[in-house]
Amino acid sequence: MGNSGGAATHSGVDFQQRVAALAIAHMLCGLEFGSFGPTIATKITELRFETADEIDDLVVIGPDTRLFVQAKNTLSVSPDPTSEFGSALAQFVAQYVSDNRPGDAYVLATSLGASGRIRKQLRKVTNAARLNTAGGQGLPLSEQERDVLTKTEDIIRFHYRDRTQKDISAFDLQRIMARIHISALDLGEGGSQESAILLVLSSKVSAPANQLWSMMITLAITLARERHSLDTDAVQDRFGKYLNPLSPALPTRSPGPITAELVADLPFGWDVILAKSPYDECDFIITDVERFDEAGAKRHTFSSGQVKIGGIEQWDVVGRWATWAGCERHMEAHADDYKDKKVVMLAANLLNDPNQSSAALTHAAHCASLAAAHEDPYACRHCGEPVSEDGAPLVEVDEEGKAEDLGLVHQACCTPTDRVLGVVDAAFFRDHHRLRNFDYAGWLSSLQGGQWLFGGLSESQVKGGLITWRSEYDDFSRGSWCVRMALENGQNTYVSARGQVKRMSAERAAQAAQEMNNMLAKQQTEGDPFCYTASRAEWGPYSLLLGQGHDPIACMSAEAAPYTRAIEEAFSECEQYYAPLAYLVDAKTGDPVVVEGVISLLTDPLTLDSFLKNWERAGLEPPEFTVSALLTDAEFDRFVRLAMTRGQGVVVDPKWALNGSLVSGFQVTSFEQMVYAAEQERAAAEGTHPQEA
Repeated sequence: MGNSGGAATHSGVDFQQRVAALAIAHMLCGLEFGSFGPTIATKITELRFETADEIDDLVVIGPDTRLFVQAKNTLSVSPDPTSEFGSALAQFVAQYVSDNRPGDAYVLATSLGASGRIRKQLRKVTNAARLNTAGGQGLPLSEQERDVLTKTEDIIRFHYRDRTQKDISAFDLQRIMARIHISALDLGEGGSQESAILLVLSSKVSAPANQLWSMMITLAITLARERHSLDTDAVQDRFGKYLNPLSPALPTRSPGPITAELVADLPFGWDVILAKSPYDECDFIITDVERFDEAGAKRHTFSSGQVKIGGIEQWDVVGRWATWAGCERHMEAHADDYKDKKVVMLAANLLNDPNQSSAALTHAAHCASLAAAHEDPYACRHCGEPVSEDGAPLVEVDEEGKAEDLGLVHQACCTPTDRVLGVVDAAFFRDHHRLRNFDYAGWLSSLQGGQWLFGGLSESQVKGGLITWRSEYDDFSRGSWCVRMALENGQNTYVSARGQVKRMSAERAAQAAQEMNNMLAKQQTEGDPFCYTASRAEWGPYSLLLGQGHDPIACMSAEAAPYTRAIEEAFSECEQYYAPLAYLVDAKTGDPVVVEGVISLLTDPLTLDSFLKNWERAGLEPPEFTVSALLTDAEFDRFVRLAMTRGQGVVVDPKWALNGSLVSGFQVTSFEQMVYAAEQERAAAEGTHPQEA
């Protein structure tokens, strides 16, 4: 994703404008904006820049909410009310005092360059405030977390008194804390969220996505300088022309969503039919026929690849279009199939335009209602999978025995009797044909709060190794206890699995705490203490975490503790631990592509070409394929479980040496099988039967 910001990046564009550009991109694509967290996700109706509001960087307006945004690329906690941190809190207080509306949220948007106290500890205490009416006071906080909470509340008290000349009440203090949302965004050049929004833009626009992204950043700079606002109509006016157009035969700016207004303007009064000739004099017939009679009944019926003309002659249909232009495109694309064939064209001479008949106009309105009812306008109307390929047809399904429908279909799914209204013309899909039919919107949604494991591996600069996957992962327990771990630096954390605080019964929590304490003592005796990394919430021996580039913190003791929603919200780290991940699908069989017994998963589908070139040099050639995605950890679990049942390996981001050995990438290995193998090895070394060990 290099040079993604273009010239704008090199002219000193700051983090605030990238946040605004992210919001503009969501508006253009019609996506819900959830980058500040799922609890305040909203469809954006308006953006206001450098406003007269107290929190003036950016205001995101939704149907039922206002998000007041302070965007700080780097920020640290400070006790000084006049510091940058204190100034941000001053704006939150001023907004609360001057315009206190239910549903408002105060967002402190930062980059990954902000301090851990901002990104983690402040996020935890503000999240807890939304769940605990007593604010953070009811949480079992570590010394550093208590310090962050105290400094934050003291600054809020200072600015509230400075603003109102009176002390803040406990109720108002808690309300302000609860409205603060901390959002760490990876929006730098090549960052995960910039890559994701570029991926979505690429699927929806005809212009190069990186150039459009640069234009959005530049627009954000201009709007901030001039203190202007931007609504959805203005976004469409400025950038709508770059949305993927359909062919000239279809009078609209965008292939999706397929709006009622678009459909109502399409031609529904006649059909252009290419059929195999039933006569000896020619091989094919092309004709145009009027669809409806004076009473509005259909003159011709289509079924099982055939058309019955006027209820009398039955022809085998090759293709069916709403315009002659559509038929001409087909003939040009398949010229070799017809060069030695005799094709007869029978054009009707109609006195009136059948598309303007009352029957055709009524049917157009009916088809518009069909299109408007689709929950996912990008889902193929035949197979249900996402449609994102150049040349994808927009069709009307009009066939006996099938429900009436209108929408996009894959080229491979289009049947001869589908009435083709137009086709998607998208340069991105021509240039990146391997990503056709990829679920871009689903990928962006899943990436927010996802790929936690791989983000940690990226930060540690580890290029390969084993990922121990638990096939018996339990996320169903609703026990009311958990295990709290005291750390060497005075903080507390909680034992988690896949980034989520692990819930268990009181008995199991006590047992788990005892097992942890026994293990801590053993590791300490061996001179390699068991540790925790605050940056990615990972656990392991000191030597292992240090070798991965982390800054390990020794674990001191474990104890059972009551589970609360506040603890869950404050200490759970992610939505998806593994997902989203992309994989190749055999275009012929529909199964995952297996090369040399291995299935490859990718953390960034736009890097596919790099991996394909490497695999080709290593002599590994996949079959013709499309690209699909695992968007949830539950899908990942099912995928890996099935692969291992079939004896297939799973590797994430693999690159291979010329001799076929794995140079980089992460091999997914069963935790249970590793434990079993270790028990077998230990039993063999001790000369005991495995069952006795």
